[in-house]
Amino acid sequence: MRTKLLFALLAMPIIANAQFTQNFDAGTTIPAGWTVLNGGDANTWSIVNYTGGTITAYSGANTASIGYSSSAHDDYLVTPAITVTAGVSDFLSFYARSRDPLYPETISVKISTTTPTAAAFTTNLAATVAPPSGANFYKYSYDLSAYVGQTIYIGFHSATTDKFYFDLDDISLGALPACAPPSIVTINSVLPTSANISWTASPTAGATYQIEYGPTGFTQGTGTIITSSTTSAVIPNLSASTGYQFYIRSNCGTNGFSAWSAANSFTTICAPIASFPYTQNFDAATIPSCWANEAVTGGGTATWSYVTANGNSSITPKSAPRMAEFRTTTPGNKAKLLLPVLNISAVASPELRFSLANVNWFGDVDELRIYYKANPSDAWTQIGSSYTTENAAWIDVSIPLPNKSANYTIAFEGTSNWARGVDIDNVSVVDASVLAVNDITKNNTDVKVYPNPVKDVLNINSDKKLNSIQIFSMTGQLIRTIDKDAKQVSVSDLKKGVYLLRVKSEGKDQSFKVVKD
Repeated sequence: MRTKLLFALLAMPIIANAQFTQNFDAGTTIPAGWTVLNGGDANTWSIVNYTGGTITAYSGANTASIGYSSSAHDDYLVTPAITVTAGVSDFLSFYARSRDPLYPETISVKISTTTPTAAAFTTNLAATVAPPSGANFYKYSYDLSAYVGQTIYIGFHSATTDKFYFDLDDISLGALPACAPPSIVTINSVLPTSANISWTASPTAGATYQIEYGPTGFTQGTGTIITSSTTSAVIPNLSASTGYQFYIRSNCGTNGFSAWSAANSFTTICAPIASFPYTQNFDAATIPSCWANEAVTGGGTATWSYVTANGNSSITPKSAPRMAEFRTTTPGNKAKLLLPVLNISAVASPELRFSLANVNWFGDVDELRIYYKANPSDAWTQIGSSYTTENAAWIDVSIPLPNKSANYTIAFEGTSNWARGVDIDNVSVVDASVLAVNDITKNNTDVKVYPNPVKDVLNINSDKKLNSIQIFSMTGQLIRTIDKDAKQVSVSDLKKGVYLLRVKSEGKDQSFKVVKD
């Protein structure tokens, strides 16, 4: 049975004709005149106090918040009745937070023009309010001028299942600004010489935008100004490996400018590496210069670390004193470790090489996958196979790189299964020119694969014992498993194209780019 209203609906509502700000700091219960409608699970909107905690309210000590449940919410936090008056109470703003990036909470903002009951909230003022998850609050603003002369209720509606916490603070009703500022500034991507940013539009119709930017700490009024008629912009003409700040404001024409936003900061990435071989042995306790961490959706917040031994000290760095490792105590955690951007456009046969170890713990094995982007705007694409079985000692891995470009990015993605860690060392990007379309003889290997291109039969010669032979698509799909003792492989039935031949032997895991003619 649905929970009854926290406050009796028959009570006389408070009519808000004037401006107000509600910060929920007056007490530990929902303020007088406000209503909670609990139509779903047992959890509903309540007051949370942050005194002594690790996070804070936006202002004061309290927020109005709703917490997770394994059953769906259908809960409203409802304002007192508001008689919308032009120039007095025709503008709504509030600050919102979704606390956990692994379980992102959202709400909607709805209008009732009749009664503060769930069925009466039939109009969406905002169908989805989804602040970036974390400890920060983000401001949201809405024009209520369409309701001038009407008495309305505003309902903050939660309908999520098994997420975490959504917090509201400083809900404000006031006069519609002549020029309202934009909000929710997002830094989408940062390159060596530019940054792509976006923001939520100003509630003032027809607004355009100014962005002022400069080096970190620059004085406003001395920076470079660019304009945008949309809600995004590219900040150009930047220097690599440099910190910058920027501000945004609305331009409302005859109504002037809004206030500037708060300062937003970013640091441009390093210029693409164009000299090869490039090597990295992880000799420091921190992430190498120009490398980066990238979270994986649903993969937790853990990142790669730089260690002197794995989880049970059975693996030590192949190149002392340290190695890169991904290891957590939570199965399913994932994170990408990104190499610097590479300019491999002029490299005849670019190849990634590294050493890998991943020791099991009671049968569980941490996993590794390799991804690449030929361009910053591309989606990640897996290259080669997945490394999901144990390597209790170091093996040397080599993977040819497809779709070479001037802004190439490679990522090592670790997946935790609560084992002893996935460890990599001695990473290099080289020009393996012997991997061209004539016969292949790889440097530092006893395996020879020929002819290449191949039409019917591929020969595999090695003076070492082979443990497995597999053919993959260039994006990691297993095409065929071949007898490990095979010396000749028929490929006449394969479609024309480029494949990876993966050959595992003692201490080596090598991939050969093979062109099927």
